[in-house]
Amino acid sequence: MNCYNMVLNYINTQEKGVPIFIEEVKNYIMNFYDDNEKMRVYNNVKTILNRMTKEKIIEPAYKGIYYIPKENLLGKMLLGNQDIIQYKYIMDKKGNIKGYITGALLFNQLHLTSQVPNVIDISTNECKNFNKYKNQSLNVIIRKPKIQVTNENYLYLQLFDLIENKDNINIEATNADDILYNFISQNKLNFEKIIKYAMDTKSRTVINKILTLAR
Repeated sequence: MNCYNMVLNYINTQEKGVPIFIEEVKNYIMNFYDDNEKMRVYNNVKTILNRMTKEKIIEPAYKGIYYIPKENLLGKMLLGNQDIIQYKYIMDKKGNIKGYITGALLFNQLHLTSQVPNVIDISTNECKNFNKYKNQSLNVIIRKPKIQVTNENYLYLQLFDLIENKDNINIEATNADDILYNFISQNKLNFEKIIKYAMDTKSRTVINKILTLAR
């Protein structure tokens, strides 16, 4: 089977209205080629995807991002930024968590502040170093987490961000401790795991706060 048909087979497995990232297509077809051919095929994928856009098999969203559009009575529906953000930074298509909302939006969602951010802050494994990066197209800022984000720890890491508040977000709620305790309770976070992850992330601030909340 030639490279075009392999890409087409992969595209045909994708749901409508879900982003298709060029890197995931490349990673898929790499499994079918030996090391001597991989670089040639890798570089050929972009050409194939561009050809498929001309053939109306897929639509381009942003650079390196494509999709099969859903349709309604008005015609083809555009791919929403929230869908791209979700799959690019927060959760992959297999349900593996790789990032989470943080910053002012997280504080706002929990009613710790009335501040409404202009951009969404996301802590994600997709950020490769400890600099912050703004994706202008998606209006998000990504940052690298202290430890790898997983399905098991992302809520704990969100809690730590709330406690540490390194962005110095103005806390307006008068019951901030109650909100933190409710976050722990509603998400069924384990106090022993909180301490463990706090030690993993070297956060004395979290440990001190949790010991206060646990009294």
